[in-house]
Amino acid sequence: MPSTSYSEFTSRPGPTASTPPDIILPPVSLPLTGPHSAPVRSSMRKETVEEELRFLRNRVRELEIETETANRRVRELHAALAAGYPPTGIHPSGLPSSVPNPPNMDAFQESWNARTNARIRKYCSLNRAGNALCAWHDSRRERRAYPPRMAPPGHLNCGCTFEETLFEESLTRHGVGSYRAGESVRMDPALRNPLLKLLKQRYGYKDGDFERDPVTGTWVEGEGPAFWETRTLPGSSKKRPDDRKS
Repeated sequence: MPSTSYSEFTSRPGPTASTPPDIILPPVSLPLTGPHSAPVRSSMRKETVEEELRFLRNRVRELEIETETANRRVRELHAALAAGYPPTGIHPSGLPSSVPNPPNMDAFQESWNARTNARIRKYCSLNRAGNALCAWHDSRRERRAYPPRMAPPGHLNCGCTFEETLFEESLTRHGVGSYRAGESVRMDPALRNPLLKLLKQRYGYKDGDFERDPVTGTWVEGEGPAFWETRTLPGSSKKRPDDRKS
C-alpha cells in the first residue's frame, strides 16, 4: 500500500460553513394561472376589436354629417331654382351645373309677384255675398269656416288659403282634378293640402312653378304676368272654358 503523509491530508481544502458550494438549478417557467390573471393574447385581441369599433363609429358619424351637408345643399339648390334662378348649364346627369344670380333676377321676381297677385284677384276675390271659396268648397253646401267678409288675411271663407286655392287651379290645368264649371271631379283638400305641403318642403314649390320652363326658368309662353293681369281687367270677366263658376 502506498504510504501517505499526514501533510497530504491536511493540505486539501474542504467545505466549510462560510463557503457553501455553488448549486446550479435548471430554468423553470411557471404558467400564469389564478383567478385574476387572463391570457395576454386574448386581452390584446379585445383591445384591438374595441379600437376598430371606435373607428367605425367615428366613421359612421362622419358619413352622417357629410350626408346631411349634401342633403342641405340639394335643398338649397331646389329652393334657388324655385326662387327663379335659371341654370346656366346642364350637367350630363340632367341636373344644373351651376345656379348663379342672374342680373335680371329682381325684375323676374317682380313679374312673379305680379302674376301671383293677379291670380289671387282672379280666384280668391269675394263674390256678391261676401264669400270667397275654393273650387272644392264652392261645389258643396258645407258650413263656412268664417262669416262673409270676415276671413283673415290670406284665407278664404271656406278656411282654405290663397296658396291652396291657386295650387288647386294650377293642378287642374295640368290634368290633375277639375276646376271648370259644371264638372264634378274636384281636388279634395284632404289630398290637395298635404300634397302642397310635401312639394313645398321637398322642392320649395311656389305658385307658378308648373308654368315655368325647367331649363331656362322663364315663363312658358302665355303664362307670364301680362296674361293674368289682362284677365282681371274690367270687361274680361266673361266666362271662359277654364274658369270656375262664380
